[in-house]
Amino acid sequence: MPFATGLRGLLPVPTSANQAREATLRFYVVHAPVRLRHYAERSGRVILRQWQGMLLLGLLVIGQATTILMFPAMLLAHLAAGGNFGGILVLALLAALYVLPQRQTLRGGPLAPFAGTLPISGATRVLLDLTVLLVADAVLLLELALAAAVGGPPAWPGLLGLLALVLAVQLAALHLPLPDPRTLVRRLPLPMLLKPNLQALAEFPASIGTRVLVTIGLAALAAMAATAFHFDARAMSVAVGVLALIGFVLADLYRVLFAAHAPIRTFLATLPLSPHHLLLRDLLTVLLLGSVPFLMLAVWFGVFDPGGLAAFALLAVGYAGLLAALRWPVLRGGGLGAMLAAILAAGWAGSAIAMVLK
Repeated sequence: MPFATGLRGLLPVPTSANQAREATLRFYVVHAPVRLRHYAERSGRVILRQWQGMLLLGLLVIGQATTILMFPAMLLAHLAAGGNFGGILVLALLAALYVLPQRQTLRGGPLAPFAGTLPISGATRVLLDLTVLLVADAVLLLELALAAAVGGPPAWPGLLGLLALVLAVQLAALHLPLPDPRTLVRRLPLPMLLKPNLQALAEFPASIGTRVLVTIGLAALAAMAATAFHFDARAMSVAVGVLALIGFVLADLYRVLFAAHAPIRTFLATLPLSPHHLLLRDLLTVLLLGSVPFLMLAVWFGVFDPGGLAAFALLAVGYAGLLAALRWPVLRGGGLGAMLAAILAAGWAGSAIAMVLK
């Protein structure tokens, strides 16, 4: 293992302060690239899709891929200047939720227990964690830089405070003892029709949890954008674009479920079940997970813009149809599956925006 080989020279216990500092520096120089490479290998696709999702949302809603980056930046600049406690609390909550599904990857994966036995100070371990977290928070760092440009020098102390808060919350979430998600799913009183699928998804807590949290975060951002737009036509366009993006994010669950069914597909064919039993179960599972962000937006609009509920009633049907239709490109599109799913989601968003704005 390259990790163990690279740390071979760090194992002797230092005998002086200078040797201790040198050992700490050597440990960091060797271990940091290993941690970053491990994170890139395990979560690089997630980071790439974050950027793809933001650019796609910008194209769908505004027509310019980069303009969408300014909305979170303006919100962060407002938080830094005004000190809105509720907004800061939401930011801290989103920061913790973003880290929780990636805990094992961020901590170094299977080599973390070995690294924990080395005679290295706690400050060095925290520095390593912060290094990986800063890479994981690349989107946040970009938004903070844009917010610094928007707010000017008066906003810089507040933005640095927000960054420090986010990193502190994420460090706490990284080392907080939590139960195994597989055990939790098995104990939950779930419908028997959906429980096997949810247990299959729980076998991939990092990727599936990240997707679910991304959908919730997108819904929260859409709600804040709608409030900033005072629930005019732009607010509904943002909501539709976000729903299309959420559908695209959740579509990959069909691939995970299809692979999970492979060992039992032949056995189920011998049972007196409908040939579409697995298809129906997968559709209901994705609809269940997709209903959470949809209901968040519907309730938000219902409270602050009751007139928008009629549009959401129509969107509910179209959104369910989108989630069902995305199964085809994901499972049948091969290497072009992601692109076909994105085209389908974009086409649906354009049609839905035209419908609700009539």
